[in-house]
Formats: sequence, C-alpha cells, structure tokens
Amino acid sequence: MTKRLIVGVLLAVVASAITASVVVVVGQGGRGGDEEKIPPIKALEEWTPKTPPGTVVPDLTSPLDYGRFRIMPPGSVPVPLSIPSPPSGVEQLDVDVRQSDTLAELRDHDLFFDPPYIPAGWELTGVHAETVIWNDGSRWDTKFALTYQRPGYFYIDIKRFLIAPDSKVQRVGHTPGSGLAYTLGEIRGVPVLFQHQAPLQVFFVTDNVLTFIESVAIDFDELIKIADGLIAETQGASR
Repeated sequence: MTKRLIVGVLLAVVASAITASVVVVVGQGGRGGDEEKIPPIKALEEWTPKTPPGTVVPDLTSPLDYGRFRIMPPGSVPVPLSIPSPPSGVEQLDVDVRQSDTLAELRDHDLFFDPPYIPAGWELTGVHAETVIWNDGSRWDTKFALTYQRPGYFYIDIKRFLIAPDSKVQRVGHTPGSGLAYTLGEIRGVPVLFQHQAPLQVFFVTDNVLTFIESVAIDFDELIKIADGLIAETQGASR
C-alpha cells in the first residue's frame, strides 16, 4: 500500500475515530478537546509508514499464542482483561479514580511509572490512576495511564494494567485489506506485540502488568524506544 493511500485512509479513519472517542477518552483521563477532532495534517505529511521488526501475523483460522498474547481469528470476540482474583468471599466495593496534570500527586500508585524516554516535543498533559477497593478494606492499584501531546501532532498514550497471572491478553486479528496488521517482536527478551499502521500500538507484559503504548503517524522507532526504556527499567528493578 502506497504512502499516499495510507495517508488518505488515515485522514478518514483517524478523524472519525478521534471524533467518536473524545468523550470516552476524556472520561478516562486521556486526550480530549475540540482541537483534536481534526487530524494534524503536519504529522501525516511527515510520517513514513514503517513495519516494526519481527514476524508479521498471517491470516488466522485458529488462535495464535505468543508469550502472554493470544491473537484470535478475525470476527472472534476476545475475553476482556481480568485482574487477579481476590481471596474467597471478598467482593469489590468501588473503583477509586484519580486524575492529575502532573506525576507528583500519584507517585504512591503501585503501577506508577515515569518513562525514561519520550520523543522530543511531546509534553505530559494527563495522568490517570485507578484502584479497586475490596470489602475487606484492601485496595489494589489496577491501572495507571499517561497522555502526552505535541502541537501539530497526535497524542502518545502509555497505559499499564494489572492482569491475572494465568490470563492471556487477547487481540483479534485483522482482515486482509484493512490496512492493519500485527507483528510479533521482542525487546530485551520480552515478547512484544506491535499493531500497525493506524493506530500504531505496542503491547508487552512484565510481572503480570500489561503495558500498552499508542500513537498515530509517528516514527515507529520512537514507540519502540519508549517500550525499550520501560522494559529496561522493569528488568533493572527486578534484579
């Protein structure tokens, strides 16, 4: 697929997706605002489509397992992410949601992270943290998300989710001709799932925490550098 055709598809698909998701994402502490309803043309004009290193997932007729991921055939209904099960008899009471424009207020969150690498020009604009509250008085930190923005370009979202130790992260494979594909890769020995071309996504799991990075019309190497920094930091902390 030529760059001109991909950019044309991006203009239509991303404009629709962002317009439709503004209300939903704002409620999650992510990107939002009327200025984002029109895709940044500058970013699209500068962008060159790139396939990340690894093995492109072929057309699937049966599930494909890769590390903690399970890619399902097109049309499948994935099982939602699940957090670890609480002790027997314990029930969920509530979810505590906290939001901020800076990291300082949420450093006590178990999934807190401060990315070692963010591309030049992108600034932190939103922090979102969630904690499940159980009826025995315990609290589990389950989600931590950061949003970065740069004028004239698209967002960068980085999110972390606590997942059950025995769970697989399920993703549905893309149909031929959709302009989307998955690639199975690896960073510092950690299995990584890449989606390309719009939006660009990076998934990996470390210590039962799913990390998800997303952006649009950005050099894929930049997202890989973000992932590499986060994985290196996690591995350093575990030694």
